[in-house]
Amino acid sequence: MLWVLDRVGFMDMSKFWDEDAIVQRVFIWIIMVNATKGIFISCDIPMAQFIINLNATQPASSKFIIHVLDSTHLFVQPNVTEMIRSAISEFRDLNSYEKPA
Repeated sequence: MLWVLDRVGFMDMSKFWDEDAIVQRVFIWIIMVNATKGIFISCDIPMAQFIINLNATQPASSKFIIHVLDSTHLFVQPNVTEMIRSAISEFRDLNSYEKPA
Protein backbone atom coordinates (compact mmCIF):
# COMPACT_ATOMS: atom_id res chain seq x y z
CA MET A 1 0.00 0.00 0.00
CA LEU A 2 1.32 3.48 -0.86
CA TRP A 3 0.71 6.42 1.42
CA VAL A 4 1.41 10.02 0.36
CA LEU A 5 1.36 13.11 2.55
CA ASP A 6 -1.28 15.45 1.22
CA ARG A 7 -2.02 18.99 2.44
CA VAL A 8 -4.63 17.69 4.85
CA GLY A 9 -2.89 14.48 5.89
CA PHE A 10 -1.85 11.07 4.68
CA MET A 11 -3.97 9.39 2.04
CA ASP A 12 -3.79 6.06 0.24
CA MET A 13 -2.83 6.84 -3.38
CA SER A 14 -2.22 3.29 -4.62
CA LYS A 15 -5.73 3.00 -6.00
CA PHE A 16 -5.29 6.13 -8.17
CA TRP A 17 -1.78 5.87 -9.68
CA ASP A 18 1.02 3.40 -9.95
CA GLU A 19 3.75 3.66 -7.34
CA ASP A 20 6.53 4.98 -9.62
CA ALA A 21 4.43 7.89 -10.89
CA ILE A 22 3.59 8.98 -7.37
CA VAL A 23 7.20 8.85 -6.21
CA GLN A 24 8.25 11.01 -9.17
CA ARG A 25 5.51 13.56 -8.50
CA VAL A 26 6.32 13.78 -4.81
CA PHE A 27 10.06 14.10 -5.53
CA ILE A 28 9.48 16.96 -7.96
CA TRP A 29 7.19 18.67 -5.48
CA ILE A 30 9.79 18.44 -2.70
CA ILE A 31 12.73 19.89 -4.65
CA MET A 32 10.93 22.96 -6.00
CA VAL A 33 12.42 26.21 -4.66
CA ASN A 34 11.46 29.85 -4.60
CA ALA A 35 14.00 32.41 -5.82
CA THR A 36 14.11 35.85 -4.23
CA LYS A 37 16.06 38.79 -5.60
CA GLY A 38 18.16 40.51 -2.99
CA ILE A 39 21.49 41.98 -1.96
CA PHE A 40 24.14 39.94 -0.12
CA ILE A 41 25.85 41.95 2.64
CA SER A 42 29.11 40.78 4.18
CA CYS A 43 30.36 42.85 7.13
CA ASP A 44 31.80 42.57 10.61
CA ILE A 45 29.63 41.54 13.56
CA PRO A 46 28.99 45.04 15.01
CA MET A 47 27.88 46.39 11.62
CA ALA A 48 25.62 43.38 11.04
CA GLN A 49 24.05 43.98 14.46
CA PHE A 50 23.54 47.64 13.53
CA ILE A 51 21.72 46.63 10.32
CA ILE A 52 19.62 44.05 12.21
CA ASN A 53 18.71 46.72 14.78
CA LEU A 54 17.86 49.15 11.97
CA ASN A 55 15.54 46.52 10.51
CA ALA A 56 13.93 45.95 13.93
CA THR A 57 13.06 49.64 14.25
CA GLN A 58 11.12 49.60 10.97
CA PRO A 59 7.36 48.95 10.87
CA ALA A 60 6.36 45.42 9.86
CA SER A 61 5.54 46.49 6.30
CA SER A 62 9.00 48.05 5.83
CA LYS A 63 11.25 45.28 7.18
CA PHE A 64 14.01 44.67 4.66
CA ILE A 65 16.07 41.70 5.90
CA ILE A 66 15.10 38.59 3.95
CA HIS A 67 17.40 36.24 5.87
CA VAL A 68 20.23 36.46 8.40
CA LEU A 69 22.70 33.90 7.06
CA ASP A 70 25.16 34.03 9.97
CA SER A 71 26.71 36.64 12.27
CA THR A 72 28.49 38.46 9.42
CA HIS A 73 26.28 37.83 6.36
CA LEU A 74 22.82 39.20 5.59
CA PHE A 75 20.47 38.91 2.63
CA VAL A 76 18.31 42.03 2.20
CA GLN A 77 15.82 43.45 -0.26
CA PRO A 78 17.50 45.23 -3.18
CA ASN A 79 15.52 48.48 -2.86
CA VAL A 80 16.99 49.47 0.53
CA THR A 81 20.70 49.66 -0.27
CA GLU A 82 20.82 53.46 -0.28
CA MET A 83 18.84 53.66 2.97
CA ILE A 84 21.28 51.24 4.64
CA ARG A 85 24.29 53.16 3.29
CA SER A 86 22.94 56.50 4.52
CA ALA A 87 22.11 55.04 7.97
CA ILE A 88 25.64 53.61 8.24
CA SER A 89 27.11 56.94 7.15
CA GLU A 90 25.09 58.80 9.81
CA PHE A 91 26.11 56.22 12.42
CA ARG A 92 29.80 56.64 11.56
CA ASP A 93 29.51 60.44 11.65
CA LEU A 94 27.98 60.27 15.13
CA ASN A 95 30.76 57.97 16.34
CA SER A 96 33.65 59.97 14.86
CA TYR A 97 35.95 61.86 17.16
CA GLU A 98 36.91 65.36 16.17
CA LYS A 99 39.79 66.91 18.03
CA PRO A 100 38.77 70.21 19.62
CA ALA A 101 40.49 73.27 18.23
